[in-house]
Parts: sequence; structure tokens; C-alpha cells
Amino acid sequence: MSNEQHPAMILHQLTTEFLAAEDKKQLYFRLLNRSISLCGYKRAVLFKVDGKRAKFLAVSGKSGVDSYSEMVEKWEKLASSLTEKDCPQLLNASSFPAKEAEHWQFLSDHTNGLSVYWLPIKPWGKTRYALWFERWEQDEWTERDLQLLSLVGVSAKSAFERLEPETLCRSISCKLFSWRRLLGATVVLLTVLLSWRVPLRVVAPCEIIPENPFIVTAPLSGVIAEVLVESGDPVKAGGPLFDYDPRVVNEELEIAKQQVKILETTMRTTKLNALNSKKAKAELAILDYRLKQENVRLKMAEYRASKLNVQAEVSGSIIVDNPEEWRGRPVEVGQKVLMVVDPQNINLRIWLPEADNVNFSNSTEVKVLLNAFPDDSLNAHLKYVAQSVSVSPEGVPSVMAEGTFADLADRAGEKLRIGLKGSAVLYGDKVSVAYWLLRKPWASARRIMGI
Repeated sequence: MSNEQHPAMILHQLTTEFLAAEDKKQLYFRLLNRSISLCGYKRAVLFKVDGKRAKFLAVSGKSGVDSYSEMVEKWEKLASSLTEKDCPQLLNASSFPAKEAEHWQFLSDHTNGLSVYWLPIKPWGKTRYALWFERWEQDEWTERDLQLLSLVGVSAKSAFERLEPETLCRSISCKLFSWRRLLGATVVLLTVLLSWRVPLRVVAPCEIIPENPFIVTAPLSGVIAEVLVESGDPVKAGGPLFDYDPRVVNEELEIAKQQVKILETTMRTTKLNALNSKKAKAELAILDYRLKQENVRLKMAEYRASKLNVQAEVSGSIIVDNPEEWRGRPVEVGQKVLMVVDPQNINLRIWLPEADNVNFSNSTEVKVLLNAFPDDSLNAHLKYVAQSVSVSPEGVPSVMAEGTFADLADRAGEKLRIGLKGSAVLYGDKVSVAYWLLRKPWASARRIMGI
């Protein structure tokens, strides 16, 4: 009776050790090296089974093996070539295709007659691991040996299930996954990608800008003393905008006036002397020319003095950079200082990246998502797309486009304000889903690889 109980006691001990393994590495070691106490064998190998492929994991008697060694390569080829990996079986040369038989012969020659028992392990009902038990020197397996090793497979199954708990994703994949189903799903997916057509979608940065703004430029070359308005201030025609530093201009005006007075006095004296002196009469023509010249300079100085206080020519709202930064800044004639705009007349400016300059028509609808109001969207229509490439404020080579808001009358006073930024979503011609997904990656690959 003790001889009959002995294998049961060993199996109980092995099962306890397998279930007590803290990780897979420890379980591998115990499976390969402790199972020999139940049934003798010369060598055991553990494989990870994934479909048709069997990957080497560990071998008995060694803590580590080079996974690229010749022996490992032969084991993997033989195990992967098995057609019935889910069934426990005794292996011999006839179990493998002719192409792999030479690997079996190699192992058999080096063991003086090889006999192998293939034992699949099926945690959660699917073959995921397999044990390869070897006996050498023509030592054959008995029916009792196979029964005992089969019990090792049952214990190993429970141990793997403890280390690999069943999850919803694993359960679904086990039920749904198969190569046939995967192939069918791939065909359906490719058919959808190639046949289903969707509008080509482009997302570009945008900004709300004024329509037909009145640009106020510097009328004189000089230094600005102070900007009298700030952004958003209302202004009426004739209202003050900014002042120049008057010191240089007033000094030029005083000098011009003094020069005119001096020449006028000299002219009067020379006219009296010209009655008796031919020399004075000759100088009279020169003085007359110089007086005209100085009068022109005086008028220029008076004009410059009249422009020291710049006023608005139209009514509207002010748009200007930081007014404090303009104080003491020198400007040239024609340099932009500020703008006067009508807050109710606005447009949408879009910066289309150069790579996204696809075909758009003037009837293209634009969906506007403003950063300040992420919970709402606005509708606009594309007005025009420029034909040249320029650099956007973000420093990206882009094509500038403009659009008009479709619901301006209802939304202008509510949310639309000049200066708001966001993203514009434009829809071009309809293309296949495959093109829609691969357009940018393919363009990047062509640019990088030159194909």
C-alpha cells in the first residue's frame, strides 16, 4: 500500500510547490527540475505556445540558456512543426515533416536514441505552454509514466492559472480569436478602408480679425511722446490718438522763422542800396531766391508742427500694442502705429499648413472651435485661399486663407471678438478611409526616404 501511495504523496508535494511559486520563473524551474521525482526523464524543456509557433522558455538543469543557440533553434523548429500541439503524444521521427526530420535525427544521434513525450498545458482552456520530456538511449515510456506526467500537466495548469488570472480581455480574445476570424476581419477592414469615402478633414489654427481696418501710420519721422488710447477704446473722428515729442520740430520751426525774418530784413536793405549800387542790384536776385527757399522750409516746418498731435480720421474701436512700449520710440514715415476698426465687421483668418493645402472651394464650410469657448462651435464659409506660402505667427510655412461667419448677426455681440484664437476644421474632397488615414504618414515617408 505504501508503494501505491508514494506517487500520490509526491504529486501532492509537487502540486503544493507549483502553486506556491511566487512568479513564472520560479514555476518554470520547479516544473522542469522537480517533476523528475514523480517520473524519471533525462531532460525537460518548456515552450510558450502561440498559435503555430512554439518559443523556448527554459530547460532543466540550467539556470540560463542562450536563446539563439543551435540546440534551442532545433527544439523550436521541431516543436513549431507539430500539427497537433493541443494533444499529449509520444514523438518520433514520423511526427515531424520531412524538412524537420533532420533536426530530430541530430538530437537522436546525440542521445543514442531519443524518446520524447509532448505534454500541453492549458490554462483557462487554451494551450499556452507545453512540456517536452526526453528519455535517452532508447529508454521507452510506459503507460504508467504517461499517466503520472499527465497529472503534472494538471497541476501545472492550476499553477499557471493562479499566476495568470483570467481577465475580461483574455476571455474575449480566447472566445473570438482565431486565424480564420482574423483573416475574415482583415478582409472586411481592408474593403471598408478602400471603399468607404469620407471628406478629407484638415485642422488649422485660426484667428478672428477685423474686416477692412483703418490703419493709422506715422505722418512724420520722429519720436512718439505718448499714445493716448488703449486697445478696445472707442474713438470718434477727430479724437486724439497719439502725440509726437515736439522739441525737435518746434526748434526747426523757430529756426525757419528766424531765417525768413533775417532774409526779409536783408532784402529791404539791399533794395535801398540797389538804387545807387550795381553790386547790390546783383545781390538782390540771389537774396530773392534764398528767401523763397527759406519760405518753403518754413512751410515744411509748419506742416510738421501741425502733425505733432495725431487724430482719428474715422470712428471705431482702437487696436494697438502695449501703449507704454510706444513711449519714446522713434518711428519713420508710414510706419504702422495702431488700427481703428469696426468691432461688428469681423473676418476669420486661417493659416493652412503647407502640407494641408488641399483643394478647397469658396463654398467650403468651416467649423470654428475657439480656445476661449471649447464647449461651442461656430460656422463659417471660406472666402479665399492665397496662392503663395508665408510664415504663420507660429513660424510654420503656411497658406493664408480667410472666411466669413455664417451666423455673424446672431453671435457677434455674444462671443465673437477680435483677437480670439482657435482651430478651424475644413472639409475638402471625399477620399477613401485608407487615404484619409495614410496621407500624412505617406507624405512624411516620401519626404524622409525620397520615394
